Amino acid sequence: MKLLCISASNTQSMGALSTSTKVGYLIQNIVNKEHENISVEVIALSDYDLKVCRLCGACSDSGRCSSDTAFNQLLTKIEAADGIFFIVPHYSPIPAKLIMIFEKINEIMYAGWLNKPEFKASWDGLPVAIIGHGGMVETADNLRYYHDQLVATVAKTLRSFSFLTIGLNEDYLDGACFGLQDDSCIRTREDAVFPDIIQDFTKVEQRIEPLVWKMILKILENEASK
Repeated sequence: MKLLCISASNTQSMGALSTSTKVGYLIQNIVNKEHENISVEVIALSDYDLKVCRLCGACSDSGRCSSDTAFNQLLTKIEAADGIFFIVPHYSPIPAKLIMIFEKINEIMYAGWLNKPEFKASWDGLPVAIIGHGGMVETADNLRYYHDQLVATVAKTLRSFSFLTIGLNEDYLDGACFGLQDDSCIRTREDAVFPDIIQDFTKVEQRIEPLVWKMILKILENEASK
């Protein structure tokens, strides 16, 4: 079984220390504590030099972008995965590189359908789970905002591409989300524009762990039904 964790953060100054990327490694630890045989790869979109879609239509036959090697590498990883976690920060409505990926996936599907009406995406039915987070203090209203405005938006987009989204529970149908414990988690710095954000990763792990196991259960169900 192969799981892919995609950190949608583009905070290049943070690199592997960004919250989104850390959550990817948190998922890796959750899984490998119980299942060492499950491969969990963490990738950060900040490491990918993606190019915007030019709507040239060249992907209609190959299913690959003719001008973006980085995207093609990422798409190969997506196609090889049994399940994918998208970890999405809320420093903008949706991070730009994630939008770039969505746009190209959409054009591959559209151009592929125009080329062959019977076209079916290689990722059709692939389970995905979304984890959204941001810098607001955790309240019921703020968590609902993260879910409805960020997580649900990403989930709806992925479903439109024929991915299968996994929800956290009856209250958070499209995925998991988390914020800050209190205002003390935001610590300004004299030597930097942006403050340090202190996360309680023990609590984050408790929040996302049920989603991780639901993903694995869905993959096992898919394998058993083949």
